Amino acid sequence: MGSILKRPATVFGLASLFYLCAGVLLTGRGFYLGDSLSRLQSAQSVLFSRSPALVDIGFVFTPLNTLCELPLVALDHWIPAMTDRALAAVTVSALFTAGAVLQVWLTGTDRGLRTPYLVAVTLLFALNPMVVIYAGTGMSEGPFLFAMAWAVRRLMRFLRTDDVHDLMAAGIAVALGFLARYDALVAAAAGAVLVAVITFTRRDTGPGAGTGAGALPSPRHRLGRAVTDTVVFLFPVTVAALVWFATSWLTTGILSAQVNGSYGNASILESSGGSISGMPAARDSVVRVLLLAPGLPVLAVVVLVLAVRRRSVDSTAPFLLFGGILGFQVLSAVIGSTFGLLRFFLVAVLFVTVLALTVPTPRGELPARRPGPVPQPRGTVAALDRPVVTGVASLMLLAVGAVSTTVAMTSREWAPQEYALAAETPLASRMDAGDLEDRRTVLRTWTTERRLAEYLDARDLPEGSVLLDTTFGFPVVLFSSRPETFVVPSDPDFVTTLSSPGDHGVRYILAVPPTGRGAQDAVNLRYPTIWDNGAGVGTLDLTVPNDGSGQPDFRLYRVRETPEG
Repeated sequence: MGSILKRPATVFGLASLFYLCAGVLLTGRGFYLGDSLSRLQSAQSVLFSRSPALVDIGFVFTPLNTLCELPLVALDHWIPAMTDRALAAVTVSALFTAGAVLQVWLTGTDRGLRTPYLVAVTLLFALNPMVVIYAGTGMSEGPFLFAMAWAVRRLMRFLRTDDVHDLMAAGIAVALGFLARYDALVAAAAGAVLVAVITFTRRDTGPGAGTGAGALPSPRHRLGRAVTDTVVFLFPVTVAALVWFATSWLTTGILSAQVNGSYGNASILESSGGSISGMPAARDSVVRVLLLAPGLPVLAVVVLVLAVRRRSVDSTAPFLLFGGILGFQVLSAVIGSTFGLLRFFLVAVLFVTVLALTVPTPRGELPARRPGPVPQPRGTVAALDRPVVTGVASLMLLAVGAVSTTVAMTSREWAPQEYALAAETPLASRMDAGDLEDRRTVLRTWTTERRLAEYLDARDLPEGSVLLDTTFGFPVVLFSSRPETFVVPSDPDFVTTLSSPGDHGVRYILAVPPTGRGAQDAVNLRYPTIWDNGAGVGTLDLTVPNDGSGQPDFRLYRVRETPEG
């Protein structure tokens, strides 16, 4: 039985099952996040819109989640919950996060750690409440955690084995991470520097070096080797980035719609009044990191001291990749180009977990498919003086992190996307009526859009008869059982249909208030007064007050057969 529990497939299977159950529970409670639903609606459009096309995945978000959701969304006719309850999104994030748990486990087995300690560290990561939440909500955090855990593990192996297979796998992992979040480009740059420096400074003990065992080869030889290894590492992410940005530019005329597009971060920040920046933003970012991983500073110092004592270079990989990502998030906050969200610093939990795995003395030799010319044996690694005490202390730091994360997630200030979940816990009995209602309002978000979708479905409307912009209207399309009913911006005839809706068979136009992000809504841009008076193209059919948080009211206008004016 014990040997079965140690198998990687068992670790992955148990984690997947747990996260899938958590996701079903969360969505059953009505906890959805907008980015997840928007990605899922893009996947739905690829397959079931009026004019299905792969380009409908959009370019505001990186494509990994949406692409992985496509096979599951294809089952929607038989399993409506794939879109109606976001089960496709939940499945993707759950499986990727289970993959991150597996990579944590394999990092420990690579180091030959004893099973009780490895099980404890893996469980503390897997059961961290932020990890569980984002495993079960369909967001990009799960795929990103998996990719970064895989990349760091393979780089740590490469720094020991000098095996090109480990180097290639690390490069592929970073490329996968880029397809989940642009932050991976920072990890790619940090990893490239690490690979180049380590390869250039390695002493070649293999045959053909020509300088004797343990001596440095010629600078020219070392430079060529460093360049080769760096190219191998960067090639996958370079191809992924070039293809993605080129496709975005050719399709939309914008290299990065997520950054500069009308639906991108810059537009959202501008329409919402911006975010804090400068030193206050830096302080808030550091606080969020410490709330997620209060043991990070202590373990970082311990691991650095041990790395010097052991003459170990593999411990530098998590510092450069994870540290680089966290530094990038802090810098983004300082210049005011990002949002103050706890999830943006979730990699801190993975960082502190991997550091905890590097504290115990590694045991045994690291197996490699094809060791390079300069593998680094670890048979002479210095042992810890008090391994049990050190191990228990490391586990306590991780446990404290799980507790502080749980507490932080109940705070609107530090966890604006997660704090509402406390209303579904025993903590609700201690809340005053106003606070409890505020949290329940957040949990009711998207219920209005669901009711509106059901209302339109009940009218049995023909294809292309409801026009809307997906800035705020994407949940209506997603929750509808007939997505082909809607004319959306990804349709090739959207602009012409918007200009003369009656001539193109449109019966209804869905409008939102022309304030905040609604000012950039395509319907409001074309008909600036439609919210107030129908702009001469429609008569008010239905007003839908929104009982969720952060979402606008809707007005449904019946298109006039003959526009006024």
